[in-house]
Amino acid sequence: MAQTDLIAFSQALLDEANRFMKQKEWQQAEERFRKVAQNLARKSSISESVKPLLTKALIGWARCLIEKGQLPEAMKIAQRALSIMPSCEEAQSLLLNALLGLGKWQEAIRQVKKWLKSYQQNWRLHLWAAKIEAKLENWTNAVKHLTLALKLSNNEAEPYEVAAQILERRGESKKALLLLKKGIEQIPHSPTLWFALGQLQRNLGRFREALESFERVLELGQDTSIVREVIGQTYSEIGLTDKALEHTLKGLEQDPQNPNLLELLAFIYLQKGRTKEALLVVQRLVRLIPNDPIIQFKLATLHHQLGNYAQAVMAYQRTTVIAPETELAKEAQQILEILDRHQLEQVFMLSMEDPIFRTKLIRNPQEALKEKGFLLSESSLEVIYNTDFSQLPKRHGTLQRFVS
Repeated sequence: MAQTDLIAFSQALLDEANRFMKQKEWQQAEERFRKVAQNLARKSSISESVKPLLTKALIGWARCLIEKGQLPEAMKIAQRALSIMPSCEEAQSLLLNALLGLGKWQEAIRQVKKWLKSYQQNWRLHLWAAKIEAKLENWTNAVKHLTLALKLSNNEAEPYEVAAQILERRGESKKALLLLKKGIEQIPHSPTLWFALGQLQRNLGRFREALESFERVLELGQDTSIVREVIGQTYSEIGLTDKALEHTLKGLEQDPQNPNLLELLAFIYLQKGRTKEALLVVQRLVRLIPNDPIIQFKLATLHHQLGNYAQAVMAYQRTTVIAPETELAKEAQQILEILDRHQLEQVFMLSMEDPIFRTKLIRNPQEALKEKGFLLSESSLEVIYNTDFSQLPKRHGTLQRFVS
């Protein structure tokens, strides 16, 4: 294939891969990026016209690998991209993200320092150095690199944001607040800085001020599901549930399968006393993330509150299966035992009040229990099968002797 044809073919594949990335279809995107990289790498020598395409393919490939959690492989591909274009900031970021994802903090800081020897004026590298040094609690070095990043960035928003995060982690929230306000003075139309300011104000309990900052983010055109989620959370925290519901629903219009927004929506419905609607939302969450024990536990709790005993038992049992030997499983098991005893008491009480139910219990206990929505343990079923319900009093009596 002629080089011009190869370049055109590669560009078409890259365009297709980028479309898949926008749809978060990482496997399909990776396959195309890999194909471009392999096709271009077959050439005996890589010309200057091919280098940018090959680097883009390798960068895209590495990003897909990171999204899929294949961090060691992502490191190798990012290093290949850097061997072609050593100053490529995107490739540098991908390599560092892979290293940090693997917990290789010391290796990451050594790599950044190595790059800084060649690119001392690169503010992004100084910012990376600051973040890593802060994680390692080398505060003096972190502040030194932050200062350089702020100086060299020429009023970029990100250094202010990262500096504020580091100061807050050090317990210097007031300094962080002042720094963000200074950043906003320099870059008043930065939604990123307004959002960071709102988050910090919220963390400090300044909810009204935080909401004003978040509203400013919306005014600046940054209307995303994340922003709506945070605004919804903040209104919920101060008890303004109608406003919280409004923003949460708007966020879900943008991202209907967002689990954080769905959890928030369920919580707001509970705040408003709308338990049945909260249950419907948690059921959506279970379909979305079926193997999350916390969501299963929430589902069980809501069914329990609504008196849906069979559904509650199944969800508590599912919790113990998904997360065995955990504190959550132990709690679920304890509740199952209490719920089982409570159901047994309910069965006896109902059998004395409802002659039709009592007759069905005598004839077909299993069907009678299912019809009323009970789901008992094996031991409780034994009690039912060994009870002569025809001998029970036809009104409330002492239950202890029947369920002991």
